[in-house]
Amino acid sequence: MFPELLTIGPLTIHTYGLMVALGIMAGVGLAEYLYRRSGGDPGRVIDMALIIVICGLIGARTLFVLVNLSYYTSNPLEIIMLWKGGLVFYGGLLGGILALLACIRFYRLPLWSMLDIGAAAIALGHGLGRLGCFTAGCCYGKLTDLPWAVTFTDPRCLAAEVLNQPVHPTQLYSFLFLTGLAGFLVWLQPRKSFDGQGAAAYLFLYGLFRFGVEFLRSDPRGTFHLMGITLTTSQWISLVAVLAGVMIFVVLSRRQKQLLRRENGELKIES
Repeated sequence: MFPELLTIGPLTIHTYGLMVALGIMAGVGLAEYLYRRSGGDPGRVIDMALIIVICGLIGARTLFVLVNLSYYTSNPLEIIMLWKGGLVFYGGLLGGILALLACIRFYRLPLWSMLDIGAAAIALGHGLGRLGCFTAGCCYGKLTDLPWAVTFTDPRCLAAEVLNQPVHPTQLYSFLFLTGLAGFLVWLQPRKSFDGQGAAAYLFLYGLFRFGVEFLRSDPRGTFHLMGITLTTSQWISLVAVLAGVMIFVVLSRRQKQLLRRENGELKIES
């Protein structure tokens, strides 16, 4: 594909980094829009965005380095070379959520409402970031003879192990799913039955998708053995995400029903 978009003298603009930056800006823009639409103060999300993005990038890079620790132990200087790719989404999600929770507490914002907004923003930003993965050749799929297979031919890309061979466009699968998920969460925002429904839906749906798409990926990402079952690190985290989504939905929906019953009871007493 096009791992290097433009070179001007000693300056090289990597397509991966550009798409990640565009994804971040799009996600922040969507979050600001949804927050203002819900009656929030203009600019509040922008104020929070910098610390959340920085913590997200640190988390994403940290988990990638840990998964590939043997390589980075021998090449420590490459830890900071983000333009070469190498961000694990779940690490970024954890780092970003921790920063978001801190901001929510600092500004005294409604927890679950903000997490719903954050879920839609993350899905959009992540989806655009996957286009960066596609241009860089990272996160590549397994060999396939399907008619929509893609072939990486640029020797500078990160798909060296499958160069000039047709593979699953797993990055595009993720792009299509995530942008569709973002659209669904935006649609759900004014229609949700309770705050937190969007966050629960995001964890459940993305966890299921990520667990499945991992079977189609061929890039090295580390495995973990538990109870005789071997899955990738991201698959184990995906199972936790699915479970968390279900638990959040059940707990919050029950709480909402209890509130409605209490309100109906009070109305009957007053009447």
